[in-house]
Amino acid sequence: MNNSTVVGLAGVQCQINDPLQFVLVPATYCLVLCVGLPGNVAALLVFLQSGRVRKAIRIYLLNLTLADIFFNLTLPFWITYYLAKGHWGLPEVFCRLAGAVYYLATYSAMAFMTLISLNRYCTVAKLELVLNRPQGALISCVMAWILCLVCAVPSLAKQQTHQAESTSLKCFEQHSGQRTYAYAMVVVFALSFLVVLGTYLSIMRTLSTAAGTCQGGHRRRARAMVLGMLLVFVVCVAPYHLSLVPWVTDQMSGLACSPPSFLDNLHMLSVALLSLNSCIDPLIYCFSIKRFRTDLWTMVRKAARCHPLPSSLPPPLPTPSENRVPPNLRSSSLTSL
Repeated sequence: MNNSTVVGLAGVQCQINDPLQFVLVPATYCLVLCVGLPGNVAALLVFLQSGRVRKAIRIYLLNLTLADIFFNLTLPFWITYYLAKGHWGLPEVFCRLAGAVYYLATYSAMAFMTLISLNRYCTVAKLELVLNRPQGALISCVMAWILCLVCAVPSLAKQQTHQAESTSLKCFEQHSGQRTYAYAMVVVFALSFLVVLGTYLSIMRTLSTAAGTCQGGHRRRARAMVLGMLLVFVVCVAPYHLSLVPWVTDQMSGLACSPPSFLDNLHMLSVALLSLNSCIDPLIYCFSIKRFRTDLWTMVRKAARCHPLPSSLPPPLPTPSENRVPPNLRSSSLTSL
């Protein structure tokens, strides 16, 4: 990531204006936080209500929602960091936690989207695999969390803040020796993307060759869900990983006190797009899960009944003439109006 203030060759500080990093990214993070966090919390409540977490697909969706919530909870730290022109003003331990949880949530969400796509294909193709059973789904999710957590442990064990050539304290911006990690992240993305793409093409082929395999509405919803996951990979996840290795290489050989390069701007745009993932997932649930819309509407109605909106106007007081009218005459006169 670019530095807002760096030191030139003569030792004189120079100020670099980087609107993509210090304006676009925090603005996007604020939007994602305001939209994605309430949406995913609502989705989590829907998946948990009435104890209906008995199907494999709900277990996968619940874990994907948890990953999106964890991602959203890290955004206040990064919003503060970018608004401070790339200066980390919190204790160093918060830098480690924010960075580790950021990557843990990102790659666990990719793993759960891959598992969801496989589950939808097995359902459409009528394949009885362990992934379609609740126990298998639970074990798969636990393994995904453990693997992603193991990959995030080095970020927790190593100091992630460093003093830049200026007076700012940087967080997760040490690029020396990071090319290997960049290659590893690109490989993980490529494998997940190929699985999601393959499951979508397989679903399309299965539906075209065996139209009577399952009900029409069920086919459309399964296809819509996998298509939504595929679009998330293409629009939100792919730009970040395609620009990651060239950007890290450019940062390792870049000159101090230089304006943002094309790769810098491209990387910042991809970072903003990556964060939109947690906003899109609840929309996928609404459009591809009929039961989700029903449960969401039921939950909203229950909340409205438990917490009705207070009336802004007090009830009208009876006039003295109404007090003198007998109840039977009063009701007859009101019904005649």
